[in-house]
Amino acid sequence: MISFASVDDPISGAEQIRRWRCGRIVMQDGALVEVKHRLICGSVSMAQVWWQAKYGRMNDNICWLDYHQPIGMPQFLTLDYIRAGERAGYKTFLGAIHVLNEIARIRSATAIVAHISNSTITDRFLQRQGWERHLKQWSGRHWIRRFYDGYPESVLQRYLPNRRQVA
Repeated sequence: MISFASVDDPISGAEQIRRWRCGRIVMQDGALVEVKHRLICGSVSMAQVWWQAKYGRMNDNICWLDYHQPIGMPQFLTLDYIRAGERAGYKTFLGAIHVLNEIARIRSATAIVAHISNSTITDRFLQRQGWERHLKQWSGRHWIRRFYDGYPESVLQRYLPNRRQVA
């Protein structure tokens, strides 16, 4: 995939993020590295997901989420792909989810949709993060994170490397 610009703070880079249809959130050690602009959204097959989960997981502490806005549907974001290294901890993954929520707010998206095919991302985790089962009549695990009643309080500052709050 081709990448162009990136921002390391979604708040100061909100105007750029608002113009990007496709992007990648990159986290490392519980901190945001960058949100990258991508020219096209990735197309990932179930076979690729299975192979990478079984044999191709990297031994690093990096997590990334690929997302895009479907053409003609400005109110939605689609979570396309999650990649997490073996040493990427819970805080790193959770931070990526919070950054995605912030991007939804910046883009005025009313929902994020995802087809979750990796069983290590549990239904319980998704529910705790505000996601709900969606399209139950379809095969697979389809989930949606709705923002109809507003966006969650931003916790983005926890994940910005130069501005982390001391707990």
